[in-house]
Amino acid sequence: MPDSIEAFVDVARRYCAWVESERHDLLTGRQLLLELMQGIPDLVDERVGLGADVEYPSRGHDGWVVDHKRLADFPFQYYREVFSPIELDDDAPVVGDVHDDLADIYSELWHGLKALDAGDGEYAAWHWAESYFQHWGSHAAGALCAIDAYYREHR
Repeated sequence: MPDSIEAFVDVARRYCAWVESERHDLLTGRQLLLELMQGIPDLVDERVGLGADVEYPSRGHDGWVVDHKRLADFPFQYYREVFSPIELDDDAPVVGDVHDDLADIYSELWHGLKALDAGDGEYAAWHWAESYFQHWGSHAAGALCAIDAYYREHR
């Protein structure tokens, strides 16, 4: 496995361990999000698959509910964001939920780790990169922006 993917796997495992833990501090969450987002270009360069023929475990809605509740000790939950910051004609704000963001990211990383641990590193890299662009990347960006704003206001 290329070093770039090993580095991403390390961050993904640390992020999942952090979500699974009983303490969810602001600065650790911020650092892990930064590292995850930094690793995405390396995954895009390495991915080769188009998805697996095997179905790997996923969190599903019930797992997401557990994960969302687990993050209740995070210092804040809701924040204001614009749905699409590059759509200049539509600046209607929406309410973001950092617990939802962190749980959705966890779900995507967890799924890829299940594939990796089953021996399918190609699918894992493909899934992490594709799901970043299709799903968890916007959650990571929104959460990171909100966490950074919260930190600046409350440090």
